Amino acid sequence: MKRLLASTVAALLLASACGADDGGGQTPTTASATTSATTGDTTGGEQPITTSGTATGATAGAGGPVLVTVGLRTFASCDAILSYYIENALELVGPYGLDGGPSIYRGDEMVEEAMAAAESDAAVATTSAASSQSAPSFTGTNVQVAGVDEADLVKTDGFYIYSLLDNRRRLRIVEVNDGAMNLLSTLDVGFEPREMLLYEDTLLLVSTEYRVGAVTRIAQVDISDRGSPEVVADLSMDGVYKGSRLSGGVARVVINSGPVGIEWEHPRGNGLRAEQEAIEANRELVRRSTLGNWLPAYVRADLDGGAPEWGQLVECSNVLAPGVFSGLNTLSIVMFDLSEGIGDWTSAGVVAEGDTIYATPETVYVATSRWVDWRALSDDDVRSESRGYTTLIHKFDTSTAGRPVYEASGEVEGFLLNQFSMDEYDGDLRVAATSGPSWWWTEDSESHVTVLRPQGDLLEEVGSVWGLGEGERIFSVRFMGPDAYVVTFRQVDPLYALDLSDPANPEVLGELKIPGFSSYLHPVADDLILGVGQDASLEGRVEGLQVSLFDVSDPTDPIRVAQLLLPEDYDPYMYSWSPVQEDHRAFLYFQDLAYVPYQAHWYEDDQGFSILDVGVAAVEVRSGDLVLEALLRPLEDGPVGEDDRSWNRAWRSVPERVLVIDGRLYSVTSSGIGVHDTTTWERGVFLEYPER
Repeated sequence: MKRLLASTVAALLLASACGADDGGGQTPTTASATTSATTGDTTGGEQPITTSGTATGATAGAGGPVLVTVGLRTFASCDAILSYYIENALELVGPYGLDGGPSIYRGDEMVEEAMAAAESDAAVATTSAASSQSAPSFTGTNVQVAGVDEADLVKTDGFYIYSLLDNRRRLRIVEVNDGAMNLLSTLDVGFEPREMLLYEDTLLLVSTEYRVGAVTRIAQVDISDRGSPEVVADLSMDGVYKGSRLSGGVARVVINSGPVGIEWEHPRGNGLRAEQEAIEANRELVRRSTLGNWLPAYVRADLDGGAPEWGQLVECSNVLAPGVFSGLNTLSIVMFDLSEGIGDWTSAGVVAEGDTIYATPETVYVATSRWVDWRALSDDDVRSESRGYTTLIHKFDTSTAGRPVYEASGEVEGFLLNQFSMDEYDGDLRVAATSGPSWWWTEDSESHVTVLRPQGDLLEEVGSVWGLGEGERIFSVRFMGPDAYVVTFRQVDPLYALDLSDPANPEVLGELKIPGFSSYLHPVADDLILGVGQDASLEGRVEGLQVSLFDVSDPTDPIRVAQLLLPEDYDPYMYSWSPVQEDHRAFLYFQDLAYVPYQAHWYEDDQGFSILDVGVAAVEVRSGDLVLEALLRPLEDGPVGEDDRSWNRAWRSVPERVLVIDGRLYSVTSSGIGVHDTTTWERGVFLEYPER
């Protein structure tokens, strides 16, 4: 395995030492009304913001992008940051700007791969601890790391359910009491929130809008009066929202932003002359660009109708770049102390492409990828480019609200599936990756698990194990203390059991090959793991939703001890699916019961119409077996046909989140909330939202 950081650190560390930021020479970067503003003007002479950074060992690459240093380093000044952007952009700009021109269609195979990826974009998570409140008892969001909350579509404090599952993503606040429900309020915040965080009497509603390019928008909602919630702050930032975490009352929001404000030239007419003229014009636009064209801006609305405040989201002293050119986007970590609201924040930015984050209560890891215009490559070039491809991982200390502090960087060969490909244990970071991209099958692809350990400002590889799923790719990962379980798939589903107790010598102890795959793995006992995914034929054709139970008491010989196809009357011609396959937050495991939302539909030949079934499967893990306790349908006792008046209503009532509050299961859908008693499975009254 190539280890760029380890092999070059000795030569470059000395050269870059003068530019290293030890975290002690900068004051916290807090946005305020005095933050210097930058605009999208490509002609003006922008005044740089004063910073306390020192010079890095920046060098111009010979005929390629500029390489800065090993790991991440700050820049000497705003001018140095601007120079970095300009020099790299000049190498990449084309006749249509920086977007690579028209997309290249890659044929039916690409479409099939995208569909397969959609089937398997699964998450692996641990269940969050119940709230510390003594009453009522309730379940929270199913999160990856205990103590680190994740934004979601639905939240609860045990007394109220807060939901963004609405046909227009409005906020619904529902009071719950012993199965009775009362819709207290509906709030339209002026945009469609994607997810939210809950902290005491505050909700943060977050989304990406596309109005002048991609914009991340956050609304802070005061819910101290649940019957009359109020937006008390409205903040917009350049870029696409990538996720957020909440720990200790501090929200950490990650945004990926691209260049803005440059009106690119396009070829005027046909022929090489028109192409070259457009390229030269675009290069001149790059040369005349200002920092406001590259670093993200923020706009804070004045809710009293006054002029908004705006400025640069990340100060120059807190902008860093990786040692390997990773694109012209800026990945920003923005921290809000929610006890103070979103009026002030601290931030750090990385000049890199990337959208994978993993967080513990004290740290945030950001995975960035070397820039490649995959759209412009042929099939053979994709295979060639994938060989030796590496993902860089950067570690930030976010233990205080002062600011994110950069600590170390490392790399692994290959591509990560998602946030659950990373896990911190005993100070080490374990990473699961596949040598081929998730959207591309290659016969020579293989997966591996690598252990990285902080050594100064490096995350240095101390051990790795390869050879997982040759010709396949990772579909799910579960790290459990010193052990790891990895599912790969193409035609059959190998479940690999790994021992990572010796980080320098990780090893595969055993594997199980069965048809189908598990998109989500969840520990239900010391030696039992529950999987949610799809059954499949021996040829790899998916055949329906399944829940599997694996016994890993002997890691050299993991076995599947139970399999349950859903719904109960599973038919080979039925299509069944669960949102758990794409989003771990849709899953709930509570008191030996797995709650799996599902939908299924099939065609009745004798009746001439389709049948739809939606609900939540309550599956008990009992004596090493899986027992279907009930199919909890929020509206009907059974499936409905398309000739039934309930057909459209059922389509709008597919459960996407489930909560247990004081012995009752609440199925949250986009049209309302269903409730069942978890002792008798009796269905209560469905709370249906009004149309307006």
